Amino acid sequence: MMAAIDAGVFITAQDVRTDSIKSIQTQSTGRSVQRARQGGGTYTHTASNEGQAPNTDTGKLVASIAVEKEKEANYLVGSNLDYAAFLEFGTRKTGPRPWLEPAMRKNIGELNKNINKAVDITIKKASK
Repeated sequence: MMAAIDAGVFITAQDVRTDSIKSIQTQSTGRSVQRARQGGGTYTHTASNEGQAPNTDTGKLVASIAVEKEKEANYLVGSNLDYAAFLEFGTRKTGPRPWLEPAMRKNIGELNKNINKAVDITIKKASK
């Protein structure tokens, strides 16, 4: 049964990851800013407004979002980039651009459903 519970938690963690990535990749409104390119030149980036998920720029944040198993039925979802937390919670100079917490809130209600579904599958397999 513990493996089934673990599977349900893992599915939910993956859903949180997917939704956090989608929120970043969905262009939100904001102000345009000029950014420097490595090797020279500039490009225009649309910075999201406070309270909205950050708009993707280089793709590094999206690429860094991962699900990591801490222990059975316990998964971490997040990024190892230093600036990921600054975007999520804001700084003294900029307001928060949350991308992880809204995804977690969206999917927390599915946790029990995912666990129950995985347990039901396990029971059906065991009864054959």
